[in-house]
Amino acid sequence: MDDSLQAPGSGPRVTCWDGTSEATLEAALEPPATQCIEIGLAGTCEDDIDRAVEPRHLRLVVTTRSAYRHCIVKVFIHAMEHRTALTEDLRVRVYSAVQEALMNAVLHGNLRIDPDSRGSLDGLIAAHDAIESKLSSPDVARAPIQMDALWDESQLRVLVHDSGSGYEAASIQPRAGEDTMGRGLAILQAFSDNVAIRDGGTTVELEFRL
Repeated sequence: MDDSLQAPGSGPRVTCWDGTSEATLEAALEPPATQCIEIGLAGTCEDDIDRAVEPRHLRLVVTTRSAYRHCIVKVFIHAMEHRTALTEDLRVRVYSAVQEALMNAVLHGNLRIDPDSRGSLDGLIAAHDAIESKLSSPDVARAPIQMDALWDESQLRVLVHDSGSGYEAASIQPRAGEDTMGRGLAILQAFSDNVAIRDGGTTVELEFRL
């Protein structure tokens, strides 16, 4: 894309995404891009731009609205496949885990939707209305979510970081009659080789063996 920023020196390329579609995001993530930031968020990510990421590191920063409206994870994983080999089984597992982590970041992190509210049809309708209402607020809709993929010959790590207030890791352990958050953690554990909750609950780190 034409909109791009160059990290200091001869380091990796930083591109900007216009937030309009998966097609323009795919273009913005094409190599040699190593960081892609949605237009309007670059000012909140200046420190990250100044610290050029390593070559085997792909970073994407998007707004809450875009993370909810667009197939961000599908495009992000497709961009990873341009940079490192993923088997079909691994691609499915990575997609399933990262999609769950991203939706948790959107709904429970940035939008602060009650994880127990979607347990019935009436609850789903109320949750949908609450989501749309919160996304109508510019401050909430433009809160950033950051995704990082880092890999070497033996391991892939994906981190999903939200702008919420976090939570205690113990509070999302599955329990009798598992609530939504508990089921979410169970999904992450089922598809990943390791799951870690970091930064007071605002970051989920997923590990996959290559």
